[in-house]
Amino acid sequence: MPDLHRLLAPRSIAVVGGAPAERVVAQCLKLGFEGPIWPVHPTRTQLAGVPCLPSLADLPSVPDAVFLGVNRHATVQAVAAASAMGAGGAVCYGSGFAEVGDEQLQLDLLAAAGDMPFFGPNCYGFVNTFDRVALWPDEHGCGRFDRGAAIVSQSGNVAVNLTFQQRGLRLGSMITVGNQASLGSDDAVAALLDDPRITAIGLFLEAVRDAQQFAAVAERAAQQGVPLVALQTGRSEAGALIANSHTGSMAGRAAAYDALFARYGVATVRTPAELVETLKLLDQGGRLGGRRIVSLSCSGGEASLVADLSEDTALTFPPFDADHSARIEGTLTELVSISNPFDYHTFMWGDRSAMARTFGAVLDGPHDATMLLLDAPPAVDNDPTSWYQAADALADAAHATGKRAVVVATLAECINEPFRQHIEQRGLTALLGLSEALAALDAAATPVAVDTGRHAPVVAPGATRLVDEAAAKRRLREHGIGVPAGEVVPAGEVAAAGERVGYPVTLKALGLAHKSEVGAVKVGLRDSAALATALAAMPATEAGYLVESTVTDVVAEVLVTVRRDPPIGWLVTLGFGGVLTELWGDVTHLLAPVTAEQVVHALDGLRSAPLLHGFRGRPAADVAALAELVVRLVDAVVGTDVVEVELNPVLVGHRGATAVDALLIVEDAT
Repeated sequence: MPDLHRLLAPRSIAVVGGAPAERVVAQCLKLGFEGPIWPVHPTRTQLAGVPCLPSLADLPSVPDAVFLGVNRHATVQAVAAASAMGAGGAVCYGSGFAEVGDEQLQLDLLAAAGDMPFFGPNCYGFVNTFDRVALWPDEHGCGRFDRGAAIVSQSGNVAVNLTFQQRGLRLGSMITVGNQASLGSDDAVAALLDDPRITAIGLFLEAVRDAQQFAAVAERAAQQGVPLVALQTGRSEAGALIANSHTGSMAGRAAAYDALFARYGVATVRTPAELVETLKLLDQGGRLGGRRIVSLSCSGGEASLVADLSEDTALTFPPFDADHSARIEGTLTELVSISNPFDYHTFMWGDRSAMARTFGAVLDGPHDATMLLLDAPPAVDNDPTSWYQAADALADAAHATGKRAVVVATLAECINEPFRQHIEQRGLTALLGLSEALAALDAAATPVAVDTGRHAPVVAPGATRLVDEAAAKRRLREHGIGVPAGEVVPAGEVAAAGERVGYPVTLKALGLAHKSEVGAVKVGLRDSAALATALAAMPATEAGYLVESTVTDVVAEVLVTVRRDPPIGWLVTLGFGGVLTELWGDVTHLLAPVTAEQVVHALDGLRSAPLLHGFRGRPAADVAALAELVVRLVDAVVGTDVVEVELNPVLVGHRGATAVDALLIVEDAT
């Protein structure tokens, strides 16, 4: 990773261009940048009141950082000049490079830069209020803090919007990377990790440029205890097309990104508001130890709302045990029942000490965090005193117990800025919006990843070809993966093959796509007559027929797929198998390589997992054999000519697991 200290925390700045450059000068002056600022313009005498120099060659010294607010061709020339003079780095604001299809001009820019790092092109630059610098050609809302969060964004305008947040996030640094021709989001994160003032880092990503480098940075962040939170766009088909046209990056599939983030302990969110709330929660107290939450409210309706909205998260609201319930009950009237979410009623409303006793009894338990729903009147002619008392009571209880507590507004506008500041001065986090708060609590509880080794790199394939099922199964058998015994024969030898294989048998016509849909598969044929009838009803094929033994020990049908998914890695997909796979959509994803333990854990996260463990008195499946099959398959194909292999279904029995159907796509060496 390049050293970006000179670029991100410069002692001197050169600013090239007209209106965008002038705004950069103004922003640096407004922040109180103390070093020299050298505007460069061939005809103007000053920018934002600072005298201009006609060219980079006229600078009195070598600048640490250069902002280039000129057109794309002038950008290439200026980058070459800045690199030749030994500048510490640059921001290339101009557009018209790879994002519009001009790959060659972007390569020319990269060549012109030589060893000099730069952000962009097609990017807004950065704001670093810790060091009072903003190579940023627009307004921003970053505050001046001693410590705080940072965000790295691939989108300039989204970055601008995020800096304008009014939710109380201590956002001290914003970096945009644009097309990532030189420096990518991973380089920016690595540079931020060098700064001990950064408490958490958010990511607004359309694509990861180098998944291996991203993994290395994520591992380092975990080691340093700096949480990463990702909002990745381009997840829909339409979104991916937009992302590609926006920055010239390949968005990749959402499943691969989810697997990447999960493998390296990167929390994920879905909206900008969730990103801000999660970063705020992390900045003001770090990760949560788990997802066991207590919800406090003085309304049964609010308690029900919390329970409903949390279904989209992994948060749990475990009941209080008997001793804990008794301690809470001792602070209440007999009219209040104890449950979680907990409606504590309004009998004690306005009585800070009484609420503190109840809240303290609630917090004094094994849960990871306690949330208090508290929507206060925001207007200047309202009296919010009793709501302040409730927040103070929670703060008193949190201080007494040393436990984590947050105040949550159902509607973001119902905790106004004075109330939010009061809550935060009391050592609590104010989360704005119930849905956003639940998402933030969920994301902030993302555990630090267990070190299972780096995921395997991937190379995009060239031309491909489909391997017929029989050949695919032979290849699987060579790697110790269970497949049915069988033979490939012409139509005239099907009957004899059935006798040799042994009944019951399965008959498949080869060379046909979507066999089930065209009647090219018959399973469980018990004698020669049934086999003959099935053959007569099948479509004719010159590729031959596969006659194989029918697996009769079946507890569950499972989908297992391994495929190249550039630019991320080899994606392993597990799910509900059979002809209804696409209908149910019950799948989970990992990145290769995988361990048996990872496979078992992933399978347990499926909605269909009970089918593997003895649903409603049915026998349990041999999950260990299934996990071994998956590991063998992954080890056999990763790094080879395989592009995709799909086993659907793998029949898992009381003992053993057998791949009864196989689709194999490989690179075409010819």
